[in-house]
Formats: sequence, structure tokens, C-alpha cells
Amino acid sequence: MLRTVKPSWGFWWVVLATGVSLAAGADAPAPGLLAFLKERQAVRYQRVPREVLAFYYTWYGRPERHGRWVHWGTVDPAAHDISESTHYPAAGAYDSHDPEIIDAHLEQAKQHGLTGFIATWWGQGTFDDRAFVTLLERAALKDFKATVYWETAPGTGARQIERAVDDLLYVLQRYGSSTAFLKLDGKPVVFVYGRVLGEVPLTSWPAIIHGVRQRYGREFLLIADGYNESYARLFDGVHTYNICGWVRDQSPDQLRRSSAASFSAAVQLAKTHGKVSCLTVIPGYDDTKIRKPGLKAERQDGKTYQVLWEEAIRADPDWVLVTSWNEWHEGSEIEPSWEDGDKYLRLTKPYAEQFRAGPYSRVPAPESPAGWTAEQAQSLRELYRGRTIGVLPNDGHQVVFWLADLGVSLRELNWHDALDPAVLDAKRLPILLVAGGEQYVRTVHQDGDVETALRRYLQGGGLLMAFSHEPYPFFYDETGRPNVAAGRLGFPILGSGRPRRSGPSERTFVRAWESPPPGVELTFHVDRQRLPELPATAAFPAGGDRRWRPATEALAAPGDRYLPLASLRDAAGNGYGDGIAYVEHRESEPKGGRNLYVWMRMPDVLGANETLLAIFRFAAGEF
Repeated sequence: MLRTVKPSWGFWWVVLATGVSLAAGADAPAPGLLAFLKERQAVRYQRVPREVLAFYYTWYGRPERHGRWVHWGTVDPAAHDISESTHYPAAGAYDSHDPEIIDAHLEQAKQHGLTGFIATWWGQGTFDDRAFVTLLERAALKDFKATVYWETAPGTGARQIERAVDDLLYVLQRYGSSTAFLKLDGKPVVFVYGRVLGEVPLTSWPAIIHGVRQRYGREFLLIADGYNESYARLFDGVHTYNICGWVRDQSPDQLRRSSAASFSAAVQLAKTHGKVSCLTVIPGYDDTKIRKPGLKAERQDGKTYQVLWEEAIRADPDWVLVTSWNEWHEGSEIEPSWEDGDKYLRLTKPYAEQFRAGPYSRVPAPESPAGWTAEQAQSLRELYRGRTIGVLPNDGHQVVFWLADLGVSLRELNWHDALDPAVLDAKRLPILLVAGGEQYVRTVHQDGDVETALRRYLQGGGLLMAFSHEPYPFFYDETGRPNVAAGRLGFPILGSGRPRRSGPSERTFVRAWESPPPGVELTFHVDRQRLPELPATAAFPAGGDRRWRPATEALAAPGDRYLPLASLRDAAGNGYGDGIAYVEHRESEPKGGRNLYVWMRMPDVLGANETLLAIFRFAAGEF
């Protein structure tokens, strides 16, 4: 199942603005994101019993039961061909509601070392929800486990939160008490697919989890799809569904090297935060029959699966996940097929038994979650002693988490707070950090009142710092439409709408791009006098998201103080703008204000901890 992620703009800000859980029946306010993350620091899972779980799809149907083929398309048994399936099931085009089929799957899985299924789930009363009832009933009879893979959370804002609470509560109340439902320490476990995480803003999760806890009355676990710092802190564990993207086009030897590094990093991420660590293995992948151009990772006569299993066992996670038991559309199944017979079940059994022979993972948790030395942490705390940094909503960047780990005083704001001059005051909050994506709220009560309040803060001498994880801060307003406020708030970012003045000739190369010009060698040059912790030079990223949104002195007034702290140049010395820049508005608006801009990839380029240390030391020195 390929991840499909869409932007979540809408009214995500309502939760933090009101400061309460918007789920029906909530009795107490939901904590803000930082407060919630602080609570989560105490949640640590140790000695987690081993599980080998396969992603399982209950969305198949036959005409005899449903009046049509469901999810199979056109079926030609004589030719062993199904229009919507890469391979042909050994059992033929079956029905997911058939108890005999379910029993056969459970017996095959258990005999070959699996301990449970993670079943697709698209909402209450859906085709797959009804099939899950039978799956769970049959699993209970066979001492096998099952849980749901939460696939979608439609809606926006308060409506989305309420729907998410209702759906999760439905799963827990209807299925969580079953002896077959997957549990850890007696608590039900639900896996959350990447689509849900793309649909639901990070800042909405405290309200969702808090709302479910209040109504459910018991604890539960959510295992998030994605190996990133935010998820490892917020949820109870991390996993990923589809690793085809980096598995494809690799020989077994190449795959062994890459998976060893990737698997180790994924386990360390979870262990750092005391969360459940999961690694995913696939036999192969091929969705080219249903998608164009699609993706394909060759099975290599079983070598792909074997190498991934061996490296997963070596990395020693808590749980191993198999993608998949029966995602026939994408050719990732280990269920017996006409093409391969039961080969992949036979391959699974010895690896699953070897993995489960050791009852618990032996990987220790790192001593320093944030990756800082004690001396670095203490030095930064001293610099900010007596100072509080304000954090605007949608603070999903790791910088916020690291500052919290270091013990720097942070004040989490909502958009209503921004309207209160007694709260958003440069003397109380000398630095205001925007550490989210490209979205912001421009209006709470009257048109542009938040933007006006931020300008007032800057005119009072405040420092507005952008440390975004997306290319352009203050780009989309609460309607989801472009309304670029970055320039009006003092950021000299190209395309921000700030008036441009003529600059030195090398500045003519300054431009934004979605990907860099081909054949041009680009290097960042760092002002080490002001940022001594950073390397003097670093190459522009060779991969990943390379959307470049540079700051430029051409958008600062002649009388402003503009400091290019990390400038991008080619081999001939032509300048392409700045990835880190500081400006004091001595002449231009917002006069009296200060801005510090950090392009989204600079922590990757220069080193995350080093960049954070250098930036916040520099900022402290500007007071």
C-alpha cells in the first residue's frame, strides 16, 4: 500500500486556539503539544515481548456473497489471471468474509511463525470492518492475534478530531476486549497508517488521544507509520509499511549494506524514546499492473526477503512486520500463489522462529536522547537563563523537542495568545519561534489580526525566527490558500513580496527552485566568525526535498543590518542566496524588528545538533 499524503490545512489551529479537547464527552482540557510531549517522556516500554505480524487485507469479495467481484477486478481462473492482482492466489480469487478462508490463513500463518495480523481498517461499518469481526472471532479460537491498520481520518479541524476520536473509540470498545486483539501489557495496540498521519496535523493528536482516553477510561497504544523524531516522541511506537522505495534496484549485497544502516537507525530512534521498535520486511513489490509507471522491487528468487529478514534480526527490534500477507494488488504477498507456491511461507518460518527465540530486544537506550553533550546542554541553558522562547502553533520541527530536552524555557502559544499584547511581548518573549510547516493563521476575529499582532511584536524589538520543516514559512493561511505573509513579517525570502533593491552583480543568480540547476556544483559557505560551531563549507543536498527558498540582501533596505550566515555559491563564486540569514530592520518595516531565517534543509546539511547550537548561541548574542 503506497503512502498517499495530502496537505492538512483547514482549521487545524482551532484545537490550540481553544486549548480544549473538541471530542464529544471530553471533561477536561487537552494539553498543548509541548505539555503532551512532556507527559509522554514518562511512557517507556521495556522488555517488549516479540511479535511477528503481517499486514492483512480483508477487502476481497466474490459475487456469490456480494453480487460482484470486490477488489479483484476481472478474474480468469483458466489463465490464472486477475486484472487487479500482480500474481494469482493459490486459493483463487477468494472472499475475505468467508470463515473457511480466514481459518486457512490463520492456520498457515501460525504454522509458519507469525503471531498476528494487522488488518486494513477504513472506518465503522465498512466492508473491511465487517470482515474484521469474523477475523477476530476466528483468531480467538486459534490463539492468534489481530489488530487494525487505521487507514484514513477524513475531515478538518474540530470535525476531524471528533471523527478520529469516535473511530478510535469504536475500535477499542468493540474489539479491544477480545482475547485475540493485539495487546502490550494488557493495553490494546492500534497501528496508524501514513495517510492518517498526513491527514491529521501533529498538533491535533494531543486532543485525539486525550479525548479517547477520557471516554475509553483505559490506556492504549498507537504505533505510527514513519521513522521520525516527532512520531517517536508522540506515539507509543514507530514502524513503516512500505520499504520498496529503497529496496528496489539493489543487489543482495547492496541491500544488505543499506538495510543494515536503515534498520539500525530505526531501532535506535525508537529506543531513544523508549518506544516500541518495529522493522518491516518485504518479499518484493510490484504495483505496475495497477499503477503507471508504478514501483517494482524484484524478489530475486527469495534473496530480497532473506536479506531483509537477516538484517532485521541483526538489528534486534521489538517486532518484525511483514508487508504483506495478501496485498495482491502490489505483489507483496507471502500467502501462497500460483507462481511461487508456499515458498515465502517456508522462508518465513525459520527466520520468525529465530527472531522469537530471544524473548526481548537487547538494544539499549542511548544515554542522551537529544544527542547533546552535558557541556553543550549546560552552556545553552546558561545563555537562556531568565529568558523564555515563545513557540507558535504547528511546532512540528525537531528544534522544539531538542530545546525542551535541554531544559530551555519555552512558552507554547496559541493564535489567541498572539492577540494579547501582555502575552506576545518582546520583553517577556525575546524570541518567537515558528517551527512548523508552510501554514499559519492570519485571522482569528478580525481580518489580519494575527498578522498585525506579530508585526506589533517585531516593532517592539522581538526576534521572529523561522526554523520550518517545509520550504516557505507563513505561506498558506487558514483557508489553505496562498497568502504570503513572510515578507510583511520581515523575512527577506525571495518571493515574499518585500520590495527589492538593486544589489551586487553576483546576486543576479539568486532564485528559488524546485530542484537545482543541472550540472552546477553548489556549496554553502558559512560565516564561521559568527557560527564557529559549523563547518566552513557544505554541499547542497544531493537528494531528498531540494526546494530552495533563499533569503537575499536585495530584500533588505540599505540601512538595515543584514548578515548572510550561510551563503550558497557555485564554483565560480556566483551567489544563489542565503540558507541562513539574520536581519535587523533599522530602516524597513517592521522597523525595530529582527528576523532569523533557517532554510529547512540546513540542519541536514550542516548537522542537526551543530546547527541548533550555533543558531541559538548566535541569537543569544544579539540581545
